[in-house]
Amino acid sequence: MWKIILDSAIGTSHIKSGNLCQDSCYADVVRTIDDQEYLVVLVSDGAGSAKEGGMGAELACETAIFSISTSLEKEPEAIFTEQSAVTWIEDIRNVISDKAKADGLSVRDFACTFLGAVIGCDQSLFFQIGDGAIVLSVNNVQGVVFWPESGEFANMTYFVTDQDALSNLRIQISNMSFKEIAVFTDGIQRLALSFEQQCPHPPFFDPMFSVLRKQTPELCDVLSEQLKQFLNSPAVNERTDDDKTLVLATRLTA
Repeated sequence: MWKIILDSAIGTSHIKSGNLCQDSCYADVVRTIDDQEYLVVLVSDGAGSAKEGGMGAELACETAIFSISTSLEKEPEAIFTEQSAVTWIEDIRNVISDKAKADGLSVRDFACTFLGAVIGCDQSLFFQIGDGAIVLSVNNVQGVVFWPESGEFANMTYFVTDQDALSNLRIQISNMSFKEIAVFTDGIQRLALSFEQQCPHPPFFDPMFSVLRKQTPELCDVLSEQLKQFLNSPAVNERTDDDKTLVLATRLTA
């Protein structure tokens, strides 16, 4: 049903400081026992100020993969509710809490943002805590599901690990059929979005989607490698020194 490319690239500021990339991502099609297919896309960005932010992002994606897949196996048609998103976020928070206790650390040490999408044939669920963005395409028109959210102060945002995380959880359920999706962390949101008009920046997405549409699924691994090269390119690094993650998916045409 879908052609998918994705990758994360370390930011130049993290290279200089000797840190690892703190972004994590996942995207794949989950097939249920009744032979239905659902695209699942997950992206998380560990907080730069958090000691184990990268581990938090990794745990968030791993936990969400398991929780969402389990939900789809049990009752696929029943997952498109706000409670499903709340449950998945609570699962992430519980796993991170257990990890923090086991390591003698605070939950804040694993702070990370989180963006998720589950897309079926005619139903979709999107949810997000923090910045980064989800961009959707319908009839060649692109739009942002949730505008990147900063916290109370500049250069701040919300995290899955916040005590009031659920109050900052944004959820959108749709009965529309989406052709394309892009999900990315805040490292490239200034390149991918027009903040003046609060909409996607077509010159950023159009060339990549155009290539992805024309290629066969077998070449997606090659395109993912090219995506990584792009995220590591001087043209991108001149605009951002943060870690960068981008997931792109387009439906296969008949």
